[in-house]
Amino acid sequence: MKQQSLSDFVNDLEKIGQLVRIREEKRVDELPQIMEQNPDKAVLVEKVKDSEFQFLANAYSNRIQYAHALACQGDELAQEVAKFGTRTFQPVLVPTAPCKHVIIKGNDVDLTKLPLFLHHDHDGNAYLQDTSVISRDPDTGLMNWGIYRLMFRSKNETNVDMRNDSHKARVHAKKYQAKGVDMPVAIVIGGPTLDKIASMYTIPGVDDWDVLGGFYGEPAKLVKCETNDLTVPANAEIVLEGRILTTEGWIYDEGPYGEFTGTYGGGLPENCRMVVDCVTYRKNGIYQHATIGGLHPGRTDMAVWNATIEADIYKALENAGIQVLNVYLPNNGSTNIAYARIKTVGGGDAKQALGIMLTCSRQWLPKIAYVFDDDVDIFDPDRVMWALAWRLDPAKDIMVMPEQNVLPLEPMCMTNKPPVHLAKVGFDCTIPVVGDVDRLSFAACTVTEPLGDVPKDLKIMTEAELVAAMTKHIEEAPRTWHEILKHFHGQPYPNIYRAFGELRHKLGRMADERPAYPYAFSESCFVYNEK
Repeated sequence: MKQQSLSDFVNDLEKIGQLVRIREEKRVDELPQIMEQNPDKAVLVEKVKDSEFQFLANAYSNRIQYAHALACQGDELAQEVAKFGTRTFQPVLVPTAPCKHVIIKGNDVDLTKLPLFLHHDHDGNAYLQDTSVISRDPDTGLMNWGIYRLMFRSKNETNVDMRNDSHKARVHAKKYQAKGVDMPVAIVIGGPTLDKIASMYTIPGVDDWDVLGGFYGEPAKLVKCETNDLTVPANAEIVLEGRILTTEGWIYDEGPYGEFTGTYGGGLPENCRMVVDCVTYRKNGIYQHATIGGLHPGRTDMAVWNATIEADIYKALENAGIQVLNVYLPNNGSTNIAYARIKTVGGGDAKQALGIMLTCSRQWLPKIAYVFDDDVDIFDPDRVMWALAWRLDPAKDIMVMPEQNVLPLEPMCMTNKPPVHLAKVGFDCTIPVVGDVDRLSFAACTVTEPLGDVPKDLKIMTEAELVAAMTKHIEEAPRTWHEILKHFHGQPYPNIYRAFGELRHKLGRMADERPAYPYAFSESCFVYNEK
């Protein structure tokens, strides 16, 4: 995987059937409904009235897009992101890039050149919210980038929402504030899915550009900003260069905004103001906007967070010695619900897995966790509901953890001012591994597969011959009915059933114990009782 331009990425989305291309001109007020009506694919509007930019949204909103970006299967995302997040490559600086085609500085900066619009009915203003904010730690020199939203204030000013103490940009900003200087930033608009996933992933003590190279499998190409000493990825479409006025403090009202949770998050948080000193962009560039909120909160671009949270949980379970097979955050849970599929070996595996799941990813997410056995497909909602219905003992298998850190957007906390906490809950949907457990009682009664081709040299037996052969077969060892049918496959089925009917009064039943603890199960077999 290499560093890719956004236009090449859009063409790739089209090739895999993940793009809706709209060629007729659209007004900005029409864009929200266009996004809402296409929750399962990316949307490219080639012409936006009164704007020179194309408009792209929903470009990293589902597992098909993530799997394509990482060249893996959809059920392997957690493993793949965890793997990519362990390697790094130092970046290389290139002299120029397409994002330098147009350079606007000073009083000529005008953010209304971008296709601004009201996304949700109760938003405080137009938002630029698919924006990767780049800052440098003034003490360590390490670069950080992450997706933050910007609320429009004036033609060269925005707010930057970084209210949470865990936000790296806020950590950096507090350091600049303590030094009595404003924080230089660069804002990147537009990037392929792989870049978005990488921007959500952090390795402590490692420069984020090194991490980005790890996702590429080669050094990331960077280009220097025009008005400060920061660098940005060379595949950026639009770059805003400016200063977050940390010397003024967190005093500017911001919000509300329709969040990825499908709610408004509540209140008017106070944030910093940013002044834009320079805008650079590619001619005929693409303005990328993230689908957030709406009536499909699980199928929006913020679902990119799911892949990195899945990776956090997968790696934490693996490091704890849990035999984890898959981790999945279902889209409709909006990052607050997580499933894990494990092989239970010790009696406490499932409960310990729940404790890890609820605390290991940024401490916030998820709020609700479920653990399932290895025979449950956690990507199939029908099988998940089945296991929840029949493998959960409410008296023993619901684990509540009070006063846990949660996402500050959590409306149940009744405040938008961190730190916030709330109870979390885990559901153990696994079969008990201790005690006298008949695992067959818990097994899914799957439909039997066809017995296969009839043997070419098959000799059709008379009913009397079938009775004799079936007697011998059952005398040799206890047999399930499936084993009997398979052994006599090809014989006319009426003859098989009539022969068995002749034997039935001579047969008893027993539970055949299969000692493969903890996966033992009892299967009812026919035995020959007559001496």
